[in-house]
Amino acid sequence: MYPFASLPENLTAFCDVLRRVHGFQIGPAELRDAARALEVVPIHDARAVRNALRPILSGSAGQAEVFDRAFRDFFLPEGAGVRQARLPPPGVPPSEPGGEATDRRASLREDASREADVEGPGDEHGRSGAAVDTSESEGAPRVEMLRTSYSPLHGAGETPTLVRADEAWRAAAGRLVRRVRAGRSRRWRPAVRGRRFDLRRTLRSSLQTGGEIGRPRWLARPRRNPRFVVLIDGSRSMSPYTDAALRMSVAIASVTTRVEVFTFSTTLRCVTRDVRRAAAGEPRRLPALHYAWGGGTSIGRCLYEFIRDHGGRLLGNDTLVIIVSDGLDLGQPEILRDAMRELHRRSAGVVWLNPLLDTPGYEPTAGGMRAARPFVTTFASVSDAESFDRLSRLVRERT
Repeated sequence: MYPFASLPENLTAFCDVLRRVHGFQIGPAELRDAARALEVVPIHDARAVRNALRPILSGSAGQAEVFDRAFRDFFLPEGAGVRQARLPPPGVPPSEPGGEATDRRASLREDASREADVEGPGDEHGRSGAAVDTSESEGAPRVEMLRTSYSPLHGAGETPTLVRADEAWRAAAGRLVRRVRAGRSRRWRPAVRGRRFDLRRTLRSSLQTGGEIGRPRWLARPRRNPRFVVLIDGSRSMSPYTDAALRMSVAIASVTTRVEVFTFSTTLRCVTRDVRRAAAGEPRRLPALHYAWGGGTSIGRCLYEFIRDHGGRLLGNDTLVIIVSDGLDLGQPEILRDAMRELHRRSAGVVWLNPLLDTPGYEPTAGGMRAARPFVTTFASVSDAESFDRLSRLVRERT
């Protein structure tokens, strides 16, 4: 089904079609993530290749539909049942080996080299304007990738700015904190009403009335303040919805200090310090998050990384885990399933906020959602202060 002889040539040419013909914003970072995805899927299976590339190269539901058509036209044209011979790059007519097409390809390579020499060694980010040779040896096929001005991992201004949440968001966050039923403390504390009679404090208070007991004293085990862990999917498919997720995190940090916030894409990054400063009224632009923002999606691996590095400190029977993601996971479903099982076992509850839930007719049929859904105690969506306030009435603990 592949029109070119080597995998790098096919992937590069397909990304070029998406960028030039359909207006996709695809840069070196997406091309690198796509190549890494193809390392774990069977290359002979067209459906597996399409499903692996779709969440990386398309950034919205509309682009996903365009992606499917472009994939079919590029890799599975009419008459693709017969193995195709090697075709020239886009724009070069096919011909016999050593003919006019070969000369034309050589001329294109020379023109690209001359253009790179004129543009200089690189741009302000250090990316070279020359064609990049991805072959590992001299005998491997040469793949030429021209410089692009877009890359979510290196582009300026891609990370959002955090601001203080308004009154409606803070009020909803306060109701959520009061609603969460965390575990009780192990210590007995003085209380107006309780389950244990406090004989010592009762006798001591009776000294003021000549030994007569006027009012009994009680002990109780107060509820511990709940801890919140917010994990925000910052992949490109979530870009229209991350503003509400970050606003929710700032609102929670405005009413409690027991909150930790992480962003993830293909790796995990803690942003708690910036969220707390924004909650205090200081506008904060998130620093360069690299692979934790704006790239592909690997939910299972990032959740496993959180459990491994932070689970011992943050997880417990007083912790509510909130995951904000559309569930479009590139990784293996088994990893996500095991990570969700561990989060469910070691926390008071797991809340999954899927922004696609507000879409009419949406069903959680994506592979990531199917793997995670059995371990989610609350499945909802938060897009504004009203839906955030509704979450405080829907949230449930692990039974």
